[in-house]
Amino acid sequence: MRTAARLTVLLAAVALGLLPASSVDAARAGCGSRQVSQPFLPWLDASDYFLLPGGDLESSAGWTLSGGAQIVAGNEPYRVHGAADARALHLPPASSARSAATCADSDEPMLRFFARNSGSVLSSLAVEATVRTTVLGLTVQTTIPVGVVPGTSQSWAPSLPAPFELSANQLVGGTTTVDFRFVPLGPGGDWYVDDVYVDPFKDRAPS
Repeated sequence: MRTAARLTVLLAAVALGLLPASSVDAARAGCGSRQVSQPFLPWLDASDYFLLPGGDLESSAGWTLSGGAQIVAGNEPYRVHGAADARALHLPPASSARSAATCADSDEPMLRFFARNSGSVLSSLAVEATVRTTVLGLTVQTTIPVGVVPGTSQSWAPSLPAPFELSANQLVGGTTTVDFRFVPLGPGGDWYVDDVYVDPFKDRAPS
């Protein structure tokens, strides 16, 4: 139902001359096919996910690191991306890391990753998404909170699925990309992140 409603909005925009018909075609086509897997199946999550660009954290390629954030030895122990993986992202206090951008479609994507807190249990890990949509040469940027991982556990564990719904100005065709920023919060925040995945089809009910 939601997909049909969004397409209706797109068609109305075309009828009013606000958008060319090609924008509707692009929105309907979405981001095309992706290589997906079920990395969280052992945790009873049977959804298909694709790896965020650079999401294996085997190198810093595609990432913007600040405040001492760096790639270090020590992969999440489940090695859901690959048995040979051996590295992860370290986020000490006052640091941050921004991922490379990836195409986002209008099907309410879901983010999920592995995290470990090695600092104070009073700290947490915040994640935000920056969505950029370019339509007819005009870029609209929106930053939205995605979720917060509490610091109560100091063992590697998958985060809860964190949805981020695209707002109306990201649903009118054009090109939409999203990147994610990870920031430790609170006293003594010292975090590790690994294997960052996106589920592009949280809303799987038939249209």
